[in-house]
Amino acid sequence: MRHLIRAILILWVSPNTLLGVLVGLAGLASGGRVQIRRGCLEFYGGLTALFLRKLPTGPLTLAMTVGHSILGQTPAGLDIARDHEHVHVRQYERWG
Repeated sequence: MRHLIRAILILWVSPNTLLGVLVGLAGLASGGRVQIRRGCLEFYGGLTALFLRKLPTGPLTLAMTVGHSILGQTPAGLDIARDHEHVHVRQYERWG
Protein backbone atom coordinates (compact mmCIF):
# COMPACT_ATOMS: atom_id res chain seq x y z
CA MET A 1 0.00 0.00 0.00
CA ARG A 2 2.86 2.40 0.82
CA HIS A 3 4.28 1.93 -2.69
CA LEU A 4 0.90 2.68 -4.27
CA ILE A 5 0.57 5.91 -2.29
CA ARG A 6 4.12 6.90 -3.26
CA ALA A 7 3.35 6.23 -6.95
CA ILE A 8 0.18 8.35 -6.75
CA LEU A 9 2.12 11.23 -5.15
CA ILE A 10 4.80 11.07 -7.85
CA LEU A 11 2.13 11.15 -10.56
CA TRP A 12 0.23 13.98 -8.84
CA VAL A 13 3.35 16.17 -8.65
CA SER A 14 4.81 15.13 -12.03
CA PRO A 15 3.73 18.22 -14.06
CA ASN A 16 5.67 20.44 -11.67
CA THR A 17 8.58 18.01 -11.48
CA LEU A 18 8.83 18.12 -15.28
CA LEU A 19 9.39 21.89 -15.18
CA GLY A 20 12.24 21.44 -12.71
CA VAL A 21 13.71 18.62 -14.77
CA LEU A 22 13.71 20.81 -17.88
CA VAL A 23 15.77 23.46 -16.06
CA GLY A 24 17.97 20.68 -14.68
CA LEU A 25 18.55 19.20 -18.14
CA ALA A 26 19.68 22.60 -19.38
CA GLY A 27 22.05 22.63 -16.44
CA LEU A 28 23.37 19.17 -17.33
CA ALA A 29 23.90 20.22 -20.94
CA SER A 30 26.02 23.13 -19.71
CA GLY A 31 28.27 21.26 -17.30
CA GLY A 32 25.94 20.86 -14.33
CA ARG A 33 25.40 17.67 -12.36
CA VAL A 34 22.52 15.65 -10.93
CA GLN A 35 22.18 13.45 -7.87
CA ILE A 36 19.34 11.61 -6.19
CA ARG A 37 18.74 12.33 -2.50
CA ARG A 38 15.73 11.26 -0.43
CA GLY A 39 13.82 10.27 -3.57
CA CYS A 40 14.26 13.61 -5.34
CA LEU A 41 16.40 14.65 -8.28
CA GLU A 42 18.82 17.40 -7.29
CA PHE A 43 20.36 19.42 -10.11
CA TYR A 44 23.19 21.89 -9.57
CA GLY A 45 25.74 23.89 -11.50
CA GLY A 46 25.74 25.03 -15.11
CA LEU A 47 22.63 26.85 -16.30
CA THR A 48 20.76 25.60 -13.23
CA ALA A 49 22.96 27.76 -11.01
CA LEU A 50 22.68 30.67 -13.46
CA PHE A 51 18.87 30.37 -13.41
CA LEU A 52 18.86 30.61 -9.59
CA ARG A 53 21.24 33.57 -9.59
CA LYS A 54 18.87 35.42 -11.97
CA LEU A 55 15.95 35.15 -9.52
CA PRO A 56 15.08 38.33 -7.58
CA THR A 57 16.91 36.99 -4.51
CA GLY A 58 19.95 36.21 -6.68
CA PRO A 59 22.94 34.64 -4.96
CA LEU A 60 21.00 34.27 -1.70
CA THR A 61 18.96 31.48 -3.28
CA LEU A 62 20.81 28.27 -2.43
CA ALA A 63 18.09 26.00 -3.80
CA MET A 64 14.54 25.90 -5.13
CA THR A 65 12.03 23.05 -5.16
CA VAL A 66 9.91 22.29 -8.21
CA GLY A 67 7.87 19.16 -7.55
CA HIS A 68 10.22 16.26 -6.85
CA SER A 69 13.18 18.12 -8.34
CA ILE A 70 15.39 20.47 -6.40
CA LEU A 71 17.50 23.03 -8.22
CA GLY A 72 20.65 24.18 -6.47
CA GLN A 73 23.63 26.39 -7.15
CA THR A 74 26.23 24.05 -5.61
CA PRO A 75 26.31 20.65 -3.86
CA ALA A 76 27.25 22.43 -0.61
CA GLY A 77 24.23 24.72 -0.98
CA LEU A 78 22.01 21.70 -1.49
CA ASP A 79 23.41 20.11 1.67
CA ILE A 80 22.56 23.25 3.64
CA ALA A 81 19.07 23.68 2.16
CA ARG A 82 18.00 20.02 1.82
CA ASP A 83 15.84 19.77 4.97
CA HIS A 84 14.08 23.03 4.14
CA GLU A 85 13.53 22.07 0.49
CA HIS A 86 11.96 18.77 1.52
CA VAL A 87 9.33 20.74 3.43
CA HIS A 88 8.40 22.19 0.03
CA VAL A 89 8.43 18.70 -1.53
CA ARG A 90 5.82 17.64 1.04
CA GLN A 91 3.81 20.78 0.24
CA TYR A 92 3.82 19.86 -3.46
CA GLU A 93 2.67 16.35 -2.54
CA ARG A 94 -0.21 17.76 -0.55
CA TRP A 95 -1.29 20.69 -2.71
CA GLY A 96 0.10 19.89 -6.16
